[in-house]
Amino acid sequence: MMSRLRQLDLVTTVVLAVTVGLLGAFDVVGPAVTGGATLTTLGLLAIGSLQGRTTLAGLTRSVQRLGREIGDHAGADRLLAPSTSGVDLDLRSATDVRLAGVTLARTLRNHYAVLQQRLDAGATVRIAVIAPHAATLAEAARRSTIAGHPEIFEHRLRPTLDLLDALTDRAAAGPGRLEVRLLDFVPAFGLIAVDPETPDGRARVDIYSHRCGTPEPTLPLRADRDPRWFAHFLAEFDRLWATGRPYELSRPAGLRSPTR
Repeated sequence: MMSRLRQLDLVTTVVLAVTVGLLGAFDVVGPAVTGGATLTTLGLLAIGSLQGRTTLAGLTRSVQRLGREIGDHAGADRLLAPSTSGVDLDLRSATDVRLAGVTLARTLRNHYAVLQQRLDAGATVRIAVIAPHAATLAEAARRSTIAGHPEIFEHRLRPTLDLLDALTDRAAAGPGRLEVRLLDFVPAFGLIAVDPETPDGRARVDIYSHRCGTPEPTLPLRADRDPRWFAHFLAEFDRLWATGRPYELSRPAGLRSPTR
């Protein structure tokens, strides 16, 4: 309604200005009338401009207030969701995939078939998991408050390494590249990143809990929407990768050891 009234004011002002101009041009009215009408028209235009600026200023304040409210009071449920081990990420066109975590048992199982396809298409896949050493497995158990059962993580890690061996065979037969590193410590988070060096990069960050078998909260990130934290976790992956040791994937089945 207000928009229609403003349009009506503008149309009325324009008609009045044109009418006065024509009447003055044909000497129908005198200079005094023309001058007075001109000043009136200018006054109406100024009032309309002032109203527009006032409305814009109010809108700007409302947007700023809304931004502060969202930034200060956004609920965690809007930011976090139960972990799906990356199953909601589409890897079918990925050329760069990076994964890091404790054992990645569910994550690797969820994406095994599509990782095979991406390796066949020439993609690069980098994966970091904990080393199958007694000290590292014991640390993982302690962190999950089951210090007396490190064998749980040994059992989870074994199928991961078996799947990695199979993926290595696939990569050796095609243009793709698979790299795996073993960590001598337990990472504080799990990560799966898809094409992270591109503007369309996506990632899922699993925040590990201290209870074995508990659903983890996950933080979805996008390179264009969340540049600060996307870059943060990408740098964290690089740190993990730099400290890991290359894993030799061509040995017989069972737990392998890192190359020295």
